[in-house]
Amino acid sequence: MNVSRGLLNGMDTTGLNTALAEAICLGLEVDEPGRRLLLDLEVLRLGPDRSLPETTQVRLTFTGVSRVAASLRIQKWDDVDPRVLALTLDGLADAIHSFGGGRLHGWEFIDLDDSGWDLWSELLSFDTLIDQRVSAHVLEFSQEEGIDPRELDVRVWFDNMTIEHIDGRQIPLPNFIADGVRWWRAHDKGDPRMLQPGIPPSL
Repeated sequence: MNVSRGLLNGMDTTGLNTALAEAICLGLEVDEPGRRLLLDLEVLRLGPDRSLPETTQVRLTFTGVSRVAASLRIQKWDDVDPRVLALTLDGLADAIHSFGGGRLHGWEFIDLDDSGWDLWSELLSFDTLIDQRVSAHVLEFSQEEGIDPRELDVRVWFDNMTIEHIDGRQIPLPNFIADGVRWWRAHDKGDPRMLQPGIPPSL
């Protein structure tokens, strides 16, 4: 594990992971010459005045991308082992769209340990090296289709990230984190406004 993981430009990634939890994945774009990856999400946010924002769509831009790997696979109920499906970096955006807006399940996406990667890195559809230099951080997320047996895991090695509203206005990272943490605290307290399809209510 890279020793720089755990802090992203001085920001504790724990809050960032919380703010990304259960976000809906709307799309992805890879700019290979620019070493960038753009990820469009619909996130869970609650403003400082505890109001729900009019739009929750954001764009995460990852820069200094040096490597992207993915595993697209299918495992039917009678399959002993999953079958790895063909996929390339150029086709990753279409693969994301084919899941129709799946949520990012889990609580770790940025600078997580390698336990998950160690499992599915043996089932890669592609592993593309964009730059020889090793990036400081990693992003990892997955998409699933419910009763459909396909699953997609993606891992991105990057140096930095920015977050913007869908209209291009930048969101300071501390503000983005605070809004996400605030949403989950309201959810855990049983605020009925936080009821969302696919997210279990607070016990």
